[in-house]
Amino acid sequence: MEKFLFVISKGFEKSGTATRAIQFASIAAEKGHHIEVFLIDDAIHWAQLGMAEGIRSSTGEHMKDLLDKLIANKTPIHVCEACADKRLISPDECITGSVISGGAVLVDMMTNPEYKVFTF
Repeated sequence: MEKFLFVISKGFEKSGTATRAIQFASIAAEKGHHIEVFLIDDAIHWAQLGMAEGIRSSTGEHMKDLLDKLIANKTPIHVCEACADKRLISPDECITGSVISGGAVLVDMMTNPEYKVFTF
């Protein structure tokens, strides 16, 4: 089984790109791959309760539906700790399946040869 890490930095200004990244992660999870998502910068807002509602890609996929698929597949959704702190976002404001993680967690996964890393 391959391990894929999706690092997403796109927030509201590039919601279509962020949705597409979540779509690819969702497809890979459905195909049985080990998937982890790490949200950094403004992308951490996608882990906030209610923020993915109504967000779509240019081809019509809904961010909320795709996140729900990842959650159903028990995909870890990491939220950058420093990014959350800066934006005053606490863990209790985040969706099920998300975890606040420090930069060291991201670096460990990015440098682990078992992971293929995709950035959006």
